[in-house]
Amino acid sequence: MVTENEALAGRFQMDVFQAGDLEAAGDILSDDFVWHGGLGPGEDERGSEAVKEIATAIIEAFPDRRVTHEDTLSQGDKVLIRWSMTGTQTGELMGITAAGKAVNMTGFDLFRIAGGKIVEMWQEVDQLGMMHQLGVFDGVG
Repeated sequence: MVTENEALAGRFQMDVFQAGDLEAAGDILSDDFVWHGGLGPGEDERGSEAVKEIATAIIEAFPDRRVTHEDTLSQGDKVLIRWSMTGTQTGELMGITAAGKAVNMTGFDLFRIAGGKIVEMWQEVDQLGMMHQLGVFDGVG
């Protein structure tokens, strides 16, 4: 049985990133939402507008993307989702020119929920693996 918090956290990937419903970000995120980690330059992202910008970049880079929830765990106000995303990079991503290469990204998102909204998310993504798959470099020297 999926809890309300699990359903809300699941919408972050499935509604916003998979379905491309950018307006859903405003519905599910608190006004002071903070995204720790992720694909950005290392600083926390804040608010639904930042999420919409990141989602747009992913959607444009991987128009055939498929997000899958591998595992979901919850306790109290926290929900952890282990996810994967497959797709072919046909658009620029973070300055990386599209090379038409398929990738399989994996990550973990830990959400904190309060008042029926997502207020914080900590994300760990295998960026090194993604960069290797995109041919940015052949390996670590």
